[in-house]
Amino acid sequence: MSDRPSEPPTTPEPSPGILDVGSVRVATIDIGSNSLRLMVADVRPDGSYDLVDDEKVVTRLCRGTSRSDALEPEAIEETAGAVRTMKRIAEGLGVQRMRAVATCAVREAANRDVFLTRVRQVADLDVEVISGDAEAMYAHASVEAAFDLAGADVAVVDIGGGSTEILLCSDGIVSQVASMSIGAVRLTEAVAATSRERRLERLERIIREHLKAHLGRPLLVPSIMIGTGGTFTAIGAMQRLRHEGASADGERARVNLRGERLHRADVRRLLEQLNRMSDRERQAVPGLNPDRADIILAGITIADTVMDRLGVNELLIHDGGVRDGVLLEMAEELVPGAGGDRHGINARLEAARDFARRCNRDVAHSRQVERLALRLYDQLATEPEFAAGRTALSDIAHRELLQAAAILHDTGYYISYKRHHKHSYHLIIHSGLPGFRAEELEVIAATARYHRRAMPKLKHPEFRSLRPPQRTLVRELAGILRLAVGLDRAHSANVRDVRAEFRDGRLVVTAIADQRPEAELWGGSRKKDLLEKVLAVETRITWRRPDGTGPDAPPPDERTTAGHAADAADRADAARADG
Repeated sequence: MSDRPSEPPTTPEPSPGILDVGSVRVATIDIGSNSLRLMVADVRPDGSYDLVDDEKVVTRLCRGTSRSDALEPEAIEETAGAVRTMKRIAEGLGVQRMRAVATCAVREAANRDVFLTRVRQVADLDVEVISGDAEAMYAHASVEAAFDLAGADVAVVDIGGGSTEILLCSDGIVSQVASMSIGAVRLTEAVAATSRERRLERLERIIREHLKAHLGRPLLVPSIMIGTGGTFTAIGAMQRLRHEGASADGERARVNLRGERLHRADVRRLLEQLNRMSDRERQAVPGLNPDRADIILAGITIADTVMDRLGVNELLIHDGGVRDGVLLEMAEELVPGAGGDRHGINARLEAARDFARRCNRDVAHSRQVERLALRLYDQLATEPEFAAGRTALSDIAHRELLQAAAILHDTGYYISYKRHHKHSYHLIIHSGLPGFRAEELEVIAATARYHRRAMPKLKHPEFRSLRPPQRTLVRELAGILRLAVGLDRAHSANVRDVRAEFRDGRLVVTAIADQRPEAELWGGSRKKDLLEKVLAVETRITWRRPDGTGPDAPPPDERTTAGHAADAADRADAARADG
């Protein structure tokens, strides 16, 4: 708060000893809505890391934002000073790489640029503002590194000072993410004028309204909820001391809370107990840090209401969170794949294939689409008429993004057949596939999203969120993928190969097959639209046999038997999905 010094009186001593050979010392500064955290760790050559230092200071950056959409000048100054202090601590420990991230308070502030500029002036540090979805994914990465999620339906919930993130996953695969602009500090301020008798009722009503608006109907019913953030560690500490007795050491109760288990009845009992107390009385509750006494009621009400909404009865406490997820990402960047390629296979593409297999899709179809897409890419890239000035075709690195999108384009079937292209987007964007940078996953996910139905449009949020160069890249890659998908319309791998060439002012795409592939020619003629638009050239789909014989004719009209065959394939797809 404002009466606390922005810098501690002393700087922690550096970690004893020297870095192991090959290790890199890194630091993350997590600028949260309630507190600011520093983590320093040594990343080893195998991708693992050892914690060197962990520091926290409460700044309440989001205070006042329930009344105004701007950060208070006093909060900006205090937090900027705290960032400077954390940076000095990290530098004193010999950090080689440092990353600072800001969450909800800065993300939603009307004067966010004022804050970012002030931190740059005071601490000489650039701060990255992350989205609500990114917050959820970092929390999930931290949870996944700490617990075995195999075979389990899990909700990961991160309660901060300004926002709450909810992530649902099954067997480690993320299926739904929601970010709500309610956190322990912001919600406390929202009910400040409410009487104690009606306070809990109003808190629950506000939370339920946000859950309805942002989460909707959950896509799965989790068997357990894993909670990250200060609210949950406080819940775990209070519950532990409740069982061990008030005479137990409160500081000891706050350490090693990872894996502490509670039932919803325990959470509800704590909530009702705290609701009967004043802020002063809560400051004396064993296990509860006095700094959190005024906001714990709002935080624990969020936890209880989310458990009720999700229908989950068991809570697991995790003492990590966003900062751990950022640290894990830094380690992955330093040691991609943590062990490199296996037997010469590209590790990140192998991770994509493994993810696709876990989503229970038609692996043979994805393999065929991948093969055809790469053949089309390679041939278009050698055609001067098309390669010149094309973002996708002018950089071979984009070929791998197309390949990953082809592997993953049908992962959305994991959720449902209906709108599976949109589900694919969300699964990929939240997959955290090792080796791929965040901006690469954005391109892969958007490319996969447009393998069917509507073409890319700015009214689509997932396309609008891309930077202009990424939009161009996605249009070009999705045009190729879309056509490749059409050329395996019956999921039968009838097309042995494909030839793309510029002829008579047109792009001629020839499907090579033993017999005329009716459904594939029909599918190709329907799916050529985006590529035709991107290349600004008429595109013709033909076929011939592997020996070079066979008609070189336009595809059949959609009213012919090919159209009926493709409609039957549509129905078969739906039946497989329902089954």
